[in-house]
Formats: sequence, structure tokens, C-alpha cells
Amino acid sequence: MLALAGFGRGRVGLTAAVRGPVCFPNLPALGTGGRTRRHDLMLSDRSCTSGTLSPLEDLLMPLANCRRCQRGSVLVAALVAASNALFPVFAAPAEVPESARKIPVAYEVDVVVVGGGAGAVAAAEAAAKAGAKVFLAAPRTYLGEDVAGTLRVWTRPGWELTTALAKKLFGAGAAETPAAPATGGLALKYEADRPSGPQHRDTHPPAMLVDGKWGNPVDQSVQYDGPVTLVADLGEIRDVATACLMVFHAKDFLADAVEVAVSTDRKAWKALPEIRNTAEAGSETTAAVPFAAKVDAKVRYIRFSVKPSAGAKRVLVGEILVAAPAGAAAAEGGAKEKPGEAAAALVRPLHVKRTLDEALIAAGVPYLHGCLASDVLRDAYDKPCGIVMANRNGRQAVVAKVVIDATDRAWVARMAGAKAKPLPPGPHTFHRVVVGGELRTGPGVSGRTLAESFGGKPVHEYTLKLDLRDGRWDAWAEAEQKARDLTYHPDQLATSDFLFQVPPDALVAERPAEDGAWPGAGKVDLGAFKPAGVERFYVLGGCADLPRAQAERLLEPPALIEVGARIGAAAAAEARSLATPRDVKVAGKAAAGGPGDAKELLDGVRPFQKAAATVDQPARGLPVLGRYDVVVIGGGTSGAPAAIGAARQGAKTLLVEYQCGLGGVGTLGMISSYYWGNRVGFTKEVPGGNSWKIEQKMEWWRSEARKAGAEIWFAAAGCGAYVDGGRVRGTIVATPQGRGVVLAKAVIDATGNADVAAAAGAETVTTGAEDVALQGVGLPPRELGKNYTNTDYSLVDDTDLVDMWRFFVAGRQMAKNAFDQGPLIDSRERRRIVGDFTVTILDEVLDRTHPDTLLQAYSNFDTHGYTVEPYFTIHFPHKKGMSTNVPYRAMLPKGLEGLLVVGLGMSVHRDALPVVRMQPDLQNGGYAAGVAAATAAKAGCALRAIDVKAVQRHLVEIGNLKESVLTDQDSFPLPAERVAAAVLQPTDAYKDTAVILAHPREALPHVKKAFAGAKDDAARLHYAQLLSILGDASGLDVLVAAVEAAPALDKGWHYVGMGQFGSSMSPLDAVFYALGRIGDKKATPALVAKLRLLKPETEFSHFRALAWALDRIGDPAAAPALAEVIARPGIRGKAMPSIGAVLDVAKGMNWTSTGERAEALRELFLARALFRCGDHEGLGRKVLEEYTRDLRGHFARHAAAVLEKTK
Repeated sequence: MLALAGFGRGRVGLTAAVRGPVCFPNLPALGTGGRTRRHDLMLSDRSCTSGTLSPLEDLLMPLANCRRCQRGSVLVAALVAASNALFPVFAAPAEVPESARKIPVAYEVDVVVVGGGAGAVAAAEAAAKAGAKVFLAAPRTYLGEDVAGTLRVWTRPGWELTTALAKKLFGAGAAETPAAPATGGLALKYEADRPSGPQHRDTHPPAMLVDGKWGNPVDQSVQYDGPVTLVADLGEIRDVATACLMVFHAKDFLADAVEVAVSTDRKAWKALPEIRNTAEAGSETTAAVPFAAKVDAKVRYIRFSVKPSAGAKRVLVGEILVAAPAGAAAAEGGAKEKPGEAAAALVRPLHVKRTLDEALIAAGVPYLHGCLASDVLRDAYDKPCGIVMANRNGRQAVVAKVVIDATDRAWVARMAGAKAKPLPPGPHTFHRVVVGGELRTGPGVSGRTLAESFGGKPVHEYTLKLDLRDGRWDAWAEAEQKARDLTYHPDQLATSDFLFQVPPDALVAERPAEDGAWPGAGKVDLGAFKPAGVERFYVLGGCADLPRAQAERLLEPPALIEVGARIGAAAAAEARSLATPRDVKVAGKAAAGGPGDAKELLDGVRPFQKAAATVDQPARGLPVLGRYDVVVIGGGTSGAPAAIGAARQGAKTLLVEYQCGLGGVGTLGMISSYYWGNRVGFTKEVPGGNSWKIEQKMEWWRSEARKAGAEIWFAAAGCGAYVDGGRVRGTIVATPQGRGVVLAKAVIDATGNADVAAAAGAETVTTGAEDVALQGVGLPPRELGKNYTNTDYSLVDDTDLVDMWRFFVAGRQMAKNAFDQGPLIDSRERRRIVGDFTVTILDEVLDRTHPDTLLQAYSNFDTHGYTVEPYFTIHFPHKKGMSTNVPYRAMLPKGLEGLLVVGLGMSVHRDALPVVRMQPDLQNGGYAAGVAAATAAKAGCALRAIDVKAVQRHLVEIGNLKESVLTDQDSFPLPAERVAAAVLQPTDAYKDTAVILAHPREALPHVKKAFAGAKDDAARLHYAQLLSILGDASGLDVLVAAVEAAPALDKGWHYVGMGQFGSSMSPLDAVFYALGRIGDKKATPALVAKLRLLKPETEFSHFRALAWALDRIGDPAAAPALAEVIARPGIRGKAMPSIGAVLDVAKGMNWTSTGERAEALRELFLARALFRCGDHEGLGRKVLEEYTRDLRGHFARHAAAVLEKTK
């Protein structure tokens, strides 16, 4: 029974009649003997302002948290329902408070360019050449979003390429070599003057070179074991425009040149100019190189003679392509361009991205990826003087005299107060590009297929009429989703990241352009690009104050580049006339008051570097962008399933994803097959089986989330949390439109990097002063039609924006002539939370059970590098599959309520992570978290107060979990007799060792007894190592003697990333580690003797083990020897403080290289040990300081932490 009463001054009383005992953790227990008692509950004004919960939800949270009261959540649900029905006045606030804070200054420049399009790069380049100091904030993980991001990658006849940058992007040699039109390529037969090789044999009769497939050499090539001549026969004399031979160029199949000749009768041949290969050698994933010749004649036969490079062992040919002139193709029904429109030549997206990288690097312009403008800075005179950019590291300020807003909709100028013309109501026209599949048509969608194609894959441009309900970000996000609904085809191979639109709501400028014909990029008045009333600002894009027909011409890339160069030069000139901004602050109105605060990371672009300056942000309000039951930040391997799980349970769900597609490493990361993992339950429902097409699976995640009722925001990033009294009540989201808070009853951090949790104040684990142990990462090149590419060639700190920029730029150089590059770094290990429970390798080996298991994972131990857990110095689970029960508590950050963390960010020891990070398991874990979050939202209770058994029952029903979880309890600690038996009566050394180390206090007396009674040297050494792990030094002499007795270093471990199984150390290395754990200087002479044996070619494991041991002992007597070794040629000088150094090394790398990281780690570990042993002539400090400037984040972070800890 519920009764309501008014109490005045904004308070409401609610009377609840409850039968049975009800207990409140912070109040006396009420009700006894099953009698009905009356409870008067007071709702204060404060309860009405939280924004995420109704007043009753705020008040009754203690009841929901009570673990002794079985009826608590039921009562709360009833009261919440009544509150929501009876008190509609308690709506979400328009803003939440953001306390005063200091924003770190990342850059102080003359000109800041916001946006990463071709025009933005041109402006930055021109400003720099004019003498200005420039910084560019790019929103995506690449440059060129206006061309490569929209996939409007075609050139037009009549384009005037007046700038050097436009010529590099679109000039001669830049376009994709003309290939067979989508359906207009000329049919032909061919023959070769030598048989095909057995490894890549042609069909009989020959047909593989006309099958339309040449994406990779593995199964789409024909091999010839030497120079080969191929003759194509068109069957009759035909008009031919171009002839092209696709030849692979990598490894031992290298092509130097192709000679082309044509004939009408195969007797008289006309030779065409020889085509020399200018491409760099690629890898087994690199696309074929086009050797194309212009024919422009009537011919029947075309002869291609391939000359291999010196040293090449074979020739791999992918395809023969012969194209008719555009008009002839159209006559045959092949071309589908608009009437009168010439065929477009295509450029590869990766060509655009690489060219723009090279332009900025050559101009000396620093730039970062993944940065969205969130605020405008103001100086002492309230004039704009830069921006604040938001990203996964929080926010940083860029102080600048002049701002160039090169975003697609002039978002920054609008933040600065620029006036815009009204956004017209009704349907809006957008364009979207899809490569591959068939052209779709229907209500609101029309399209055309370009005459030219990417290797025979058709390119479709769609024109869409989509309604926008208003100009808010969620409306733009919904338009993007509708566009994908209308244009998806199951055979598509690549799609636009963004929609293209000529904005209908231009800004109001100082001097609007007059109606009439487009005057040309070199003559258009730049006054149309300066928003009225906003000083020191330029708008470079379609929102310039031009007639819309002129704006459409402006948005052609060559025109935008030329105008960008003019604006860059003008901005540099204006900056020279302006004084350095002073008294800089973040603009914003005063806060509205209320509980809680917006929390974020304010550590700068490199988290270990303290900013030299800050700017003040006064207390203010942060706008609310929406209110949901569940918000999921990150739509990857765990996040997309989490959103589906929550939405299927009826929760109002929002999924926020920075990338422009869902699925994470399995789609955007191109690891499109399962390795291990428990493929049950929800994962079994996901289509594609054990391997899949990435576009199809990406669409399944999206459509399934929408079918369940979830909203999706692409191109937006979670960058903070709204926290009230230790409870996360929402998340801060940065969109291209600005930054705000999304309120939620439960938030799921699926960033894979614990970004939201870290911003909210959760304790996290990542690289520090102790070690640099990370699983390897990669970045896939992308070829059309190729779905799987798995790479592991470096280490990346996902919390370091400079490191991520370094990795993307180097990866694009390594990808060379690929169609594109994957936009997602394939990380296997990132920052993780410290949760209510942390899963360890000992839990996994011993199959520990829990009462709150929500995920049952299954994998072998795929480490992608070396390990740090002491257990592995005794035993290693070589390719052994193991099951792991992951409890709900591992998803709950210690000390925070309202937040779940899934995926790689869970509370798992880094050496236990390989067993729980397989895609099937991350999918099932994400789904389980979504169900848990929806359960809490529905019950109106805390995440820690949900009925876990109810969630488990659902997961058992769908097959995620075994039924035994419903009755499982914590199987630790194991009985004392089991611990004793593990030492004294071992039967399974693999598990017995885990039992001992999981129970150190109970095991120690037994191990000491076994050590004392050991009969042989091997047994004594084994127990001595165990004792060192248990913190006992009894085995010191045995360990020292073992090192002294070894005449030389044994066979060690060379660093392996991809395919690393088994131990990453030798038996002697394990003894070194044991001595390091004991830390006694008595071991120094023996260790130093072995240290002096190290040479550049010595195995990595010996360097690491000896440096680690001497580091822990800290004996100054070891310093001279450490200095001697580190200074040896081939060991010293592996730091990379500049992008030039990075790119030089990248030239010699492949997709599974290890040398770059292994050599740096070797030097870094020696320097750390030297420094901690007291140093020698300052060499240790010098090397560490060099690494603090290294662009590779983990190395720099570790070096800085070592120096800071010693300080």
C-alpha cells in the first residue's frame, strides 16, 4: 500500500505499508513478526536534482543495496514505478554542474586548424610555410575525412589542380590505374609462354587472370617461375582505351617492369612505353601493383612481358584488365554515369591519407588524431584565442591567435557564437558511397554506379532524402543510421564513414558572397569565410557564406585545397599582427548548481608528462544530451553485445562509438575469425560462424542493436563521467557538435581501455615503474575483398595520443599500396580497472568457481610477448586450453557504483588476460553486462544490489553459462590437506604449483620442509625457486651455486609476438629471477659474470632476466658492468624521439616484426638496472631521459616513472 502526502518547501512524503521485516543499511531495521508497519519517507530538494534517478530512486537506493533484505529490490521497483507515474515534474535537468578546474595546455601556437580534411591540411601547410607556428586537431584516426572518409575518391575532368598538394593527391600517377569497369570490361582469353607454377597453378583452360579477383596473392594469383609473356585475345578488333596487368610485388615475387605491345593480327606489333615499377615491395597482404598502358587504338591482341626484379624467384600475376573507351562501355551497358558526364578516375583512400600525412610532416606541423573541439578559449578581452579539444585522455587546451574551423559544419565557429541561417525543416539531401554489391533503390534513395571501379569492384554513389527533426547531435546520428539502413548490401566491401552534404544552413559572414557563377578558388572573396561578429576566426568548408551552388563547387577537393591554402596564409598574416593571448580561460556560463560533478582526466596528451601551463575553467554547467536507462561507451567486441543485451531486456539504451562501425577487432580490426573462445549462448547466435565477412558482421551488430531498440551515435567519444558521491550517474560524451553529459541509471565502459572508469576516479593498472610487459599490437592494411589480417609488430599505449598518432602514421607507410588501412589498433592488452575481484592466472589454472560468475571463458595461453607472473618461472601452460569463471565483481570498479567495465578493461591480471580475451568470450561477457545493467535500471537499484542469480538464470537459459553456476560458491581457499599434498605428494606439477602459490602462508612451512629433505640438486633448486616466490631466502646459496656452475648462458628466448607459446625464459633465466626476488647482494658477482657474456645477438630473455635481477638487488657493484654492456655497439641508441626515426625503422618492418620493440626494451631494462644500482657516470639517467622523449608511449611512460619514483 502506498500513500502520498505533501510536506511543504518542495518535499513530498510517501507512506509505504510493508508486510515482513525490512532492513535499511543506514537505518534501524523496521518491522517484526510479519506485522504491517508504517514507514514515512522524506524526499528532499536534493533528491530531485540528480537528473539520472527519480526522487524516490535516490531515497530508496540504500534499501536496494541491502543484501539481507530479499524484498528490497521488489519494493524499490514498485515505489519507483509509482514515482515515475505520479511525479512527471521530476524531469532530467538541462545541465549538470562542472566544477572549476585547470585545463592543461598542450600547444601554444599562432594558428590552430580544427579538422583533418584536405582543405584543413592545405591551410595548416600554408600557414606554416608563411612562418606561423601551427597545430592541427584531427577528429578521426586519419587525415582526409572529406575525401577518404566519405569515399568520394574520384577525380573529375576539368578540375584545376593549381596547388602542389592537389597534384599529389589527384594528379598524374595518383589515380587508381583504370581497370575494368564494373560491368564494361572487355572479355578476353589469354595464354602464357611458360606453364604456371605448382604453388599457384592456373586453371585449364586458363581463366584465373580474368576472374575479377586480385586482392591477395595467396589464392588470387597465378605463379610463373621466371620472366613470362602473356598474350590477351579480345576475339575481334575492338576500341581499347587502357590495358593493365596486375602483378604482385613482395617477398621473393618482385616485378621490375612490364613491356606492353598491341596488334590487330598478332604479326605486326606496336610497342608501347615500358612501364617501370615505382612501388615499394609489400607483404603477403599487399594488393597487386597495376602496370597500365594507354592504348587508345583499335586492336585485338595485347602482349604483356613481365620482367622480374633482380633476385626474384618467381612472378605472381593477379589479373589482365582491358577497358574500352567510356563511350563504348556505355554503349554496351557497362557505364552508369550521368548523361554527358565523363568517367571518374579513382584514388585509393590510403593514398589520400598517406599524402596528407606527408604534407604535414614535411611542413613541420604537429597534429593529433581523435581530437574533437569541445570549447572555445577566450582572452582577457573576451576574444577567441584557441580551443579546448576532447579525446580519450580528457581535454587539453590549444592556445592560438587565430582559429581555422575546417569541420564539416563549422561546429567550432558555432560554439564561438557565429550566427547561422536557419536549418530548413523537412527532408535533407545526403550522399553516401558504397564499394561492392549491387545498387539499391527505393523510397528516399537513388544512386548511380561509376564507370570506373576498384579492381572490378563497383563504386555506387547514393543520393538520400532524410528527415532531420532538429539540429541536435542525436538527430544527425539517427540520419546516419537511416542512411545505412537504406544502402546496405550483403556483398558490399567498403562504405563511407560519413555522409556527405552541402550544408543548407551557412553561417552569416562579414562579406557574404554574391549570387552568380562560382568565381574560382583563387578569386573567391575570403570575407565569406570570416563569420560575422567572431574575430580571429575562419570557416573553411561548406558553411562559408556562399550561395549553395557555389558551396558545392567549393567542396570539390582541389577547390577546397586552394582556398585552404589562401586562408592558411591569411591566418598566418593576421597572427603576426596579434599579441600573444593573456589571461586565457575557457568560455562558459555559470553553473546551475546541484549535486555531483563532471569528472575527467586532465593529464595532457601524454599522461606521464605534466603540462607546463594550464588555463582556468570556472565552475559552469555542462549540457545534458540525453537520459537513458543504460549507456554503453564503446561499440567493439564487448560493447555492441552489451548494448544488445541491455536493449533486449527493455532498457532504453544508447550505444556511443568513436569509430564509424561496430564490432571492434573482429570487423574494423580485420581479425575476422575465432581462434579460441567459448562459442556458446549469445556468441553462437552471432552469424558468420568461425570466420566471417567483416562488412556483414559489422552490419549485423548495427542492425541487431537497432532492432532491439538501442540508439547508436557514431563518431562520438566517451571522455569522462558524471559522478555524485561515488556513484556514476552518467557519462561525458564529446561529439563533433560539442561536449555534454548523457545521464544514465547504469553506464557500461566498453572502451577496452577503462576510459570512463579512469575518468570517474577508479583505480587502474597500466605500465608504471616496475615493468613494460604488454601483448603485441598491430594495425591491418585493408584490401578490398580480403577479410582477415592479423598483425603484431609493436607496442602502443592507448592512453597516449602522441603514441597513437605515431602508430597510425607508421602503419600507413607500412601499408604502402593497400586500398586502405584499418582504423582500429588491434590491441590485446590495455589499461584495466582494479575491481572488487581480480582474476589471476592461478584462478584460471585451478578453475576457481564463484557465486557470481557471469562469464565462462575458454582459451589457451596466447601471450604475444613475455610474462611477469612468478608462476611462469616454474611452469608454463604450453598450448593448453583452460576454462575460466569470471565473476561479476571483476566488472565492478572498486569504490564506484553505477559503472560496469567489460572487455580488455576488466579487473584481470595481465598474465591472465590471454585466457579471457578471445572474441567469443568478450562478446558473451559484454552481453551479460548489458543484461545486468538493464536489470539494475529496471529494479531501480545499484549494480551491486541486483539479483545476480536472476541474471545467471537468464544466461543459463540462452546457453552462455553452465547450470552449475547457480549453485557454485567460491572454491578458494582450498583445504589445508590439498595444499600440503601439493608440496609433499605432488601428482600434477602444473596444478600443484598453482595450489602452492595461491596459498603462500599455508604452503610455506611445507615447502621449507621439502627443501630441507630434498635428496638431489634438481629438487633442491626447484624448492629454492618456490621459496623465493613465497618470500623466503632459505634457498639463496643453492640458487647462487646454480648460476656459478653454469659455464655459459643456456639457450634463451628470442622475443616473439605473433605465435608465442611456451615459456619466454630459459631455466637459467628462472634462477636469475629467483635471485632478484630474494634481493641479496651475495648474488651480485655470479650475476655480473653472466651479464658480461651478453652480446647484441644474445637472446632477449637473458637481457631481461639479468637486468631484472640486478635491478631488484640494487647493488652499486653491478653498475660498471651494466654500463659496459649497455654501451656496446648494437645495444645502445634505440630510442625514437622523432617521427623521422620512426618512419626510417618502419621501412624495414613487416606485420609481425619484433626487432623494433625487443631492441628498445633491452636497452631500457639495462638502463633501469644501471640507474637503480647507483648509475655509472650518469649513463643510466641519460638513457632513461632519452626514452622519456620516445614517441612510443609505454617506453616513455616507463622511463618517466622510473625517474620519478627514484626522485
